[in-house]
Amino acid sequence: MNEKIQILLIDDEPDILYVLRLMLSTEGFEVSVAENGAVALEKIATTKFDVVVCDYMMPKMDGPTILRQVREKKDYTPFIFFSGLDDENLGAKMIGLGAYEFLPKSHIQKLIETLKKTVKYNEAFKNLNEINEESDDFLKLINS
Repeated sequence: MNEKIQILLIDDEPDILYVLRLMLSTEGFEVSVAENGAVALEKIATTKFDVVVCDYMMPKMDGPTILRQVREKKDYTPFIFFSGLDDENLGAKMIGLGAYEFLPKSHIQKLIETLKKTVKYNEAFKNLNEINEESDDFLKLINS
């Protein structure tokens, strides 16, 4: 993949955004940031991101609310919660809502690995869908 992976980081803590942006940029990711849910939803509506990394607890609009609103718009961009909470039950609940992963903020290296894995998985899934669409078109042509 020659293009940089586009990531949106959503967190209400400026220090967290700064450190994560620096670390992920160093890893070769193209990083945009949003300091709250309203800014995040605006950016998601106008920019195609490969992955969204979002804090779970934020004032005004929390991470699950952002995820629900994104999914309501039929946007299935992979969504990773990166939270100060380390709760497996909460993680399972968020994955049930449509998140790809739920990671504690203490696992920065795991976040980097998960981002790379998520993008590879998403590319493979898109390729498979394209093949299925081409097969459907071919079958329609044969059957007509």
